[in-house]
Amino acid sequence: MSGNPYKFNFKSIDDIKSRARELNLNIGFSDNYGVLSKKVEIQPGFILKNALSVHPMEAFDGEPDGSPGELTIRRYKRFAGSGAGLIWFEAVAVQSDAKTSPRQLMISENNIDKFKRLVETIKNIAGEDTKIIIQLTHSGRFSKPPVITRHNNTLNARMNLDPDVYKCVSDDYLKQVEDNFESAARLSQEAGFDGVDIKACHTYLFDELLCAFERGGEYGGSYENRTRIFKNTIKRVKNILASSESSPVIASRFGLSHVIAYPDGFATDENGEPDLTESIRLLGEINQLGVNLINITMGTPYYNPHINRPYVTNVGGAISPSDPLVNLSKFINHVANVQKIYPGMTFVGAGYSYLRQFALNAAAYSVENNLAKVIGFGRGAFAYENFARDMLNGFMDSKKCCLTCSKCTEIMRAGGTAGCPIRDVEVYMPVYKKYVAKT
Repeated sequence: MSGNPYKFNFKSIDDIKSRARELNLNIGFSDNYGVLSKKVEIQPGFILKNALSVHPMEAFDGEPDGSPGELTIRRYKRFAGSGAGLIWFEAVAVQSDAKTSPRQLMISENNIDKFKRLVETIKNIAGEDTKIIIQLTHSGRFSKPPVITRHNNTLNARMNLDPDVYKCVSDDYLKQVEDNFESAARLSQEAGFDGVDIKACHTYLFDELLCAFERGGEYGGSYENRTRIFKNTIKRVKNILASSESSPVIASRFGLSHVIAYPDGFATDENGEPDLTESIRLLGEINQLGVNLINITMGTPYYNPHINRPYVTNVGGAISPSDPLVNLSKFINHVANVQKIYPGMTFVGAGYSYLRQFALNAAAYSVENNLAKVIGFGRGAFAYENFARDMLNGFMDSKKCCLTCSKCTEIMRAGGTAGCPIRDVEVYMPVYKKYVAKT
C-alpha cells in the first residue's frame, strides 16, 4: 500500500478528530458505550436486544440448489456468537436467473428445510431474542447472465454490456418477479425468519428500476411507475405474511442515492451529487405500507464502492478516489438526515468498519445522538468474530478489526468463497491464494 495517501495511520481518536478538523468534517465519538446495549423497538412485538447488527454479506458458498453450504453454516454460527441483536441474513435469490453466482443462496420448496435448520442453529447459539432478517433479491444486471431492466450508459460501459445483445426484460417478466418475491417471502416465514428484506439498492433489479427514466410501460418513466415493482412487492409480501399470528416484519436494504449522474442514477443530480428528494419521498411511502426497518446504503460496489464502504485499498489494490474519512462523514450524515426526518423509523448505519477499533466510539456517538438507531457491521463481522460482545463491553481489539483491505471482495470477484483471509487465516487464506494470489 505504499504511495497510498489515505493509508490508515490513526493511533488515537484525537488523530482522527485532528484530520476531521483539517477536512471540515463532522464525525463524533463517545465513551457512552451503554447506549449500544439498550433495546431497540422496531414496532410492537419486534424488539432488538441491542443496537448492533450484522450486515447482509453474501459469500457465495452455497450448494448448487441454493441451500446453505458448509462454509455458510460456519459463517452464521460465527455471526450468531458475535453478540449482535440483529443478524441481517445475506442476499437470497428468489429465482434461478436472479443469482450473481452459481453458489449464491436461493430459497425454494426443495431446500426450505435446510434454511429452517440454519435458522434454528443461529437461534440456539444466539438466543431466541436475536432477530434474523432474510434479504430477498433479484440481482438484475449483475445476475449471470445479466438481466437488464433499463440500459444505463455508465454501468453498461463499466460492465462492457452491449444493448443489442442484452435486451431489456418485459413488463410480464417483472410481474413474474413480483410473484416470486411473494413466494420466497412465504417460504422465509415457514423457515422461521423474523423479518423479510425487500432489497432495493446497489443498482440490482428493483433499485435499477428506480432510475428507469426512459423505460416505457408500467415500470418506467414516471415516479409512480419507477417505484411500482418495489411498492407492489411490499404490499404483496405484507399481505401474505399477515395471515400468520406471528408475521415477520418487512424491512429493506435501501439505496439512498446511486451517486451516479442523472439520468443514469437514482436520487442524483446531473453533476453526480445526491439529490434525495425522491428517495426521502419513497421512504415515507414504504413506511406507510408498513416498512419500519431500513438498512441504509448508497452508491453501488460495482462502480463507486468508496461511497458506502470506505476502504484503505479496493479490489486489485486500487486507492480510494477520495479520502475515506470524507466518504464516511458524508454517509453518516446522510443516514442522520433521514433518521431525523423519520424519527419513528429505525435506520441501520453502515461504513463504520473503516474506523477499526475506534468504530466503537463512533457507533456509540451515532446511537447516543440518534444519527442512527442501529449500527451494522459487514466486513467487520467477517473479520472480528465476537465484535458485538466486545463492543457491548466497551472494548475493541485492534488486532481483530477489519483492515478494509478488500481481500474478501477480491476473493468474491475472482469466483471464490468470500471471507477474511487476514483475520480468519486458516480457512480463507488458502482460498485467497487459490483464486487471487494464485501461489
